[in-house]
Amino acid sequence: MKNKVFIAVDLSEQSAAIIHKGIEFAKKMDGSVVISTIIPVYIDYLQSEMALIPNQWDEIYNTQKTHALNELKKIQAKNADIEIDLSVEVGNPKFDILEKAHQLNATYIVVGTHGRTGLSHTVLGSTAEYIIRHAKVPVLVVPLDRSEH
Repeated sequence: MKNKVFIAVDLSEQSAAIIHKGIEFAKKMDGSVVISTIIPVYIDYLQSEMALIPNQWDEIYNTQKTHALNELKKIQAKNADIEIDLSVEVGNPKFDILEKAHQLNATYIVVGTHGRTGLSHTVLGSTAEYIIRHAKVPVLVVPLDRSEH
């Protein structure tokens, strides 16, 4: 069975480095790649009086999905020497990354960390940390590229 490397990114500035490391890893493992972006559901975080009607949310999410897919297709085209599948969905990244990796029978998961500490880490939580703790396959974590932490 060929290795499958599942790279989960949020399309932040750090994503290019995470994808690059994940593709390098997949090549060394003689594997294929799935690059996935889970667009977070925002409705859970808004007060009810700020909520939009469902059609407006659909439009917002569809625009975000289209943008994300276009960005990932550029990366796919630049790396034609390796098999890359793309996945863009709306959901909860913490849970959906693990679910999608499981559905696709990923051999490895690659994620990045933003390097948040203290209160921002406590309040925002850490998707990478959650994935590390709950994954059933090995996880490669690409650290934030900063000169000081």
